[in-house]
Parts: sequence; structure tokens; C-alpha cells
Amino acid sequence: RLILLIARCTRERVRCFNLALSCSLVFAFLSWSLFVGVMLRARRRTRPHCGEVLVLGCEGSGKTLLCRQLERWCSSAAAATAQAIDSKTVPSVGVELLELLHGNRRFSVREVGGVMQPVWYRYFEGCSAVVFVADSSSAAAASSASIEWYNLLAARALRGTPTLLLLNKRDHPTALPQPTLQLLLRTPECELHMRGLPVAMLSISALTGEGMGSFLEWIGGALSRASA
Repeated sequence: RLILLIARCTRERVRCFNLALSCSLVFAFLSWSLFVGVMLRARRRTRPHCGEVLVLGCEGSGKTLLCRQLERWCSSAAAATAQAIDSKTVPSVGVELLELLHGNRRFSVREVGGVMQPVWYRYFEGCSAVVFVADSSSAAAASSASIEWYNLLAARALRGTPTLLLLNKRDHPTALPQPTLQLLLRTPECELHMRGLPVAMLSISALTGEGMGSFLEWIGGALSRASA
């Protein structure tokens, strides 16, 4: 009986030891995971802020959807590939500010609603780059965009500021042919105006994500140029 009692006690001690060891390992793993998470968040916060990208455009041009795609592409959990997203958005009637991290750059994106066009100028100072989103799915939208685009190019406060004309909705069934779009947006005149200026044009689909890679490359270059 004594031998059986000793054997039983030994088994209980071994079981308690294994349980304690398992708990210790789990606690160590959780502590390490927490430490790594805190360090990564701290590292992100300590990265210098590279500047602010001002996103403008007429009503319905796709600014909100574009910012949603930017968030997806800048998310560490999302693959940097073109992918359609939910197109249901509410027209911006104010100002939306996003804080994004892409690569080693931490920057802000300020979207100003199309209805606020009369006060866009209030946001010119302090921005590092300007993105003007143009709806290329109809002649009426492209014509309206052309007027506001050239008003931006003429703004004294934006002289020397990297500026991008982003032709959106190129995936739309009614997207204008390139020759028609060039005529409405007066592309040759724009290219002439762009000589010697930090101005560029890109085509994109905020819905499907096509062209987002080139767009992010432009943002990186513009922020680098602005901080140089």
C-alpha cells in the first residue's frame, strides 16, 4: 500500500509539474506577443510624419471610394493587389482625415467634399501634395472637372506643390474614349502647362483598385519631393 501511495503521489506531482510548465509556456508566449505588438505600434508612432495629401474633386468623382482603397492598400492585412470594394458611399459634405502608413512613410490624407469647393483654398497651405479626382465616365463630369482642375493649377498657394490629375472610373461602361477625354480636359494644353512643374496625370479605378500601385508610387515621390 505504501508503494502504491508513493507511486500515486509521484504521478500527481508529475501531472502538476506538467500543468505548471504548460501554463508557464502559455504565459511566456502571450507576454512575448504582447511585447512584440507594443513595440510594433510604438515603432509606427515614432516614424516621422511625411506630410499631408489633399484630395479634391467635384461631387460624385469617387474621392471617398479612392480613400477607402487607399486604406485597404495601406493595411498590413491586405495584399497590394487590385480588388473591387463596396461601392456604397455617402457624398462627402465636410472634411475627412485619414492617417495612413505605407512602407516606411506615415502620412495624412485629407478629403474635402465637392460641395465645399468655394472654401477649398483654406486647405491649400500646409499640404504636401494635391490630388484632383476627375470623373471620366461622362462628358458633363469631365467638363466640370476641367474647369476646377485649371482653377487649381492657377492657384498661387499651390505653386511648386506636387499636383496630380487622377482620371477615375476608367472601368465604367460609359468611360469616355481617350481622344474625347483629351479634348474635354484639354490635355495638350495641360501638358504644355506642366512643363517645369511638379504636375502629373494618372488613370485609375477607385472601384476595382486598378492603378493604385502607380498612385501610391506617385504619393511616395511627391512626399519625398515636398520634404526635400
